[in-house]
Parts: sequence; structure tokens; C-alpha cells
Amino acid sequence: METSFTDSLPLHEKGNTKEAVNAPTYDAAKEIWERFLNLLAQNLKPAEINTWFSVLTPKSFENNTLIISVPSKDYYGMIEKRYNTQISSILESGLLGENGKLNYEVARECFFDSTDGEDEREHDSENTNLLEFRYPYGSNSKFAGSYPHRVLIKHDNESFSSNLVPKHTFDNFISGDSNDLAVAVAYSIANKPGHSNNPFLVYGGVGLGKTHLVQAIGNEVLKRFPEKRVYYSTTPDFTTQFTTNMARNKIDFSGDKDGIKKLDSFYKSLDVLILDDIQNLEGKPGTQDFMYQIFNTLYNNKKHIIFSSDKPINQLKSIEERLISRFQCGMTVDIQAPSWEMRVAIIQKKMNNEKVDISEDVIHFIASNVKDSIRTIEGCLIGIIAESTFNNRGVITLDVAERVVQRVIGTVKKSRSVSIENIILAVSEHFKISENQILSRKRTKEIAFARQVAMYLAKEMTNYTLESIGLNFGGKDHATVLYAHNLIKNNLKKDKELHNIISDVKEALARL
Repeated sequence: METSFTDSLPLHEKGNTKEAVNAPTYDAAKEIWERFLNLLAQNLKPAEINTWFSVLTPKSFENNTLIISVPSKDYYGMIEKRYNTQISSILESGLLGENGKLNYEVARECFFDSTDGEDEREHDSENTNLLEFRYPYGSNSKFAGSYPHRVLIKHDNESFSSNLVPKHTFDNFISGDSNDLAVAVAYSIANKPGHSNNPFLVYGGVGLGKTHLVQAIGNEVLKRFPEKRVYYSTTPDFTTQFTTNMARNKIDFSGDKDGIKKLDSFYKSLDVLILDDIQNLEGKPGTQDFMYQIFNTLYNNKKHIIFSSDKPINQLKSIEERLISRFQCGMTVDIQAPSWEMRVAIIQKKMNNEKVDISEDVIHFIASNVKDSIRTIEGCLIGIIAESTFNNRGVITLDVAERVVQRVIGTVKKSRSVSIENIILAVSEHFKISENQILSRKRTKEIAFARQVAMYLAKEMTNYTLESIGLNFGGKDHATVLYAHNLIKNNLKKDKELHNIISDVKEALARL
């Protein structure tokens, strides 16, 4: 019984339609997958099924092998990391037959792969009108310049700006341990807007990618369901829209005293409302009441509402309790500061996009020092490129990176690097086995345990990725390293002897 994945072209490019799919194998796959989900439901909560498995689709079932389409390698990794035990149990039950296999066919390389010929969905915005609105929003809005690459949607000869930035997609959103749940929920919403996880609120510190993620949902919904009415707004813009129209109703200088009614009608006509930075509703009772009425109508009509905030709901002040209760009735997730591996991926991706050569030493230095936000990382990279261009003939060196990072964040530290070779040496000496045995494929209990301890320490004490660690352990894959790390980490909480082993090995490393 095993699971694996294979790379593929996006399914729509391979003609994954009912005509193109072998009907018997597809029908069998669909039936098996339904039974598979029913068995999962015996051990998982409905919310977990909806969040993590709703975007997986059966493709074929033949020769006791079930092939499932999964959005990306990252998503596959998240599924395997969280639910490997439950999935393996179902496979061992014999659901797929003797020696049954579950294969995942990935549709994208990863969330942050770029795509050629990105469709920015730009249309001519001249002479368009948003429900006869002029100011303060819509395609004729004076605010339209705030979204120079906005997406314009046509509905029955009516056009309006969704205010979405086309480059904010899942394809170029970098995912990792710090945001994997938020990404999974976002995918499930884009797959079935208006169903589960409604409303959806994502919170986290400044510069962690909240705006990118919530806009990625909107762009993906438009890609899958072009007929949907999707609208993005910041809370300050939403407040300005409300207060401006309130003023019009009181002072008849515009000839339009029905502004609030039209504004209300517009928002209540949406299929997906994305409201960014709702912490800015604090202390604005009139805007809160307007938001409350819109929320109730959209929610009762099964339309999706997506919010972001820079703080948890329970830390929002001066917001009416009835509105707080609405925010809390759906799914709330947080985005944390990016891990070291995720910061490395961000730096590599952004430098590749700029076609700038940068060494691993410099990447690791930046990732080890700039920890607070993606936005700060971007600022450092812009500064490093500029500094190297003007003062170092375009060559990015560690000295250049140190100067720029120090200007941005202050004091910098070069982290002391522990080599994997020394970790393997220290572990082999502690367990009194050879280094070659740790690197071998032998699976005796003692050797396997020593290998797991070494992999755990390599993950904890070095800046290497899971893939790199695996290569240093005789070509093991990243899943093996992750399993070993999680096993030791979990056992440390309850095994005092294991805790002592880890301490002893660390002391030995300090002496090397």
C-alpha cells in the first residue's frame, strides 16, 4: 500500500473532460473516492474534509491504482504531512484491492511557480459604468488609479471593476508551514464559493501576504466562475464610500440623493465580497452598522464574505458585539511570520523573477536576519540590487547584503552554522555505530532510531531545506526527513530519555 504523486500538465490542457476521460475508469474512480472520503469522515471532522479534500478530484481507477488530481506539490505535501496516518490506514484496509496504490497527479509545480502569458484580464475601461455610479468607486472612479491593473468584469452589458490585482494569484503565492492552513482554506473557497468556511477571516502581522491571499481567492473564483460578481475593497475605501454617500444624502450638491441606496444595492448584489484590513472599522459605528446589514444579506443568500485583519478578532476594539459575532461565525485562520525555509524560497523566487544572480551564502544570510515580514524581505532585496548596481558593478556579495540589511533592520548576526557531517559524527559516536550505517538503507531498530535523531537535529540546527538534508543522508526524500523530525519532536514531549539523548548530542556538537 503506498501513495505517490506525478507531475503533469494542468488538467484542462490535457483535455480532462468527460469526453476525454475513459468513462469506466473515471466512474470507478469517482465511486472509490466517495467511499474513501466516507472512511476518512469516520476519523476527521467535516470541516477538515471540506478544507483539505474538497479540491482533490478523482481521475481514474485501474489495476488497483486510484489517481487523484491535486493542485500542487505543496498541497500534496500538506495532505501527506497532516493526514498520512489516516490515508495509510484506509489503504491498508483493502479499499483499493490487493497492493492498492493512491497516486496524486499534480497540476502545478508549486504555488509560487510563474506562468507564461499571465492573463491580466484587462479590458478597455472607457465609458464603463458601475450601476450608474460615478464617485467614489467603479470604473469611472477617481480611485480607479489605485488599482492600475484591476480586473474588469462584464455582466449583461454592465461593466465594473473588481479592484483585484491580477498578479495576486495562487500561482505566485509562496506557501509554507506558516500559512498552509490559510492556503488550503482559500483553495476550498475558490473551488466552491458560498459553501463552507463562510465567512473567512485571515489575520496576521503587517507584510505577511494577507492581501495577496484574499485577492488570490477572488482571481481564482473569476477564473473558474467568470459570471460571478467579485469585489475587493480596503476598509478605509469602504468607509469613504459610505461617508461620502451619507454626505450626498444630506447636502444636495450632486443631484443624487440616493447614493446610500445604490451603494447598499451594489454590495448586496455581490457573489464574493473581499474586505481588507477590517481593524479599520474600529470606532466607526455608522460604517459598522452598514457593514452589518450587508453581511446579513450576503450570508443569508449564501454569498461568500472574506475579511483580513492585522490582529485576532478578540483584540479588535470599539466594534459592536453583533458584528464581532458575525466575524466569528465562520472560519478564522492566521498567517505567521515565514519560516527560514519559506524565506529562502521567497528570496530565490523574487531574485529569479528579476533575473539577478545571487549566491546561496547571501540568500541564507538574508533569510537568517530578516525574519519579520515578506515586505521587509522585498525591501532588502530592492536595496541590495540597487547597491550592487551602483557600487559593485551589479555583483551581489555578502558585504553588499550586510550593508543593506543593517540599514533596514539594524544589527545583523551571522548565524553559526552546524554542519550535517558533524551531526552525523556526533550521533554515530553517541550510539556507537558507524557513520556509514546511519547513511545506509539498513532499517534495524537501533540504526533507524539514530538516523531519525540525526535528521531531527539537522532540521533543527542547520539552515538546510528538507530536500538538502535528505540528500546528505544518502538520498532520502523530503518526506522521510519530515517524518523523522516530527516523530522525534513529538516523542520529546513525553520521553525524558530521548530528551537526554538530544541534549548529550548537542553538547558533543558544541565541543567539535
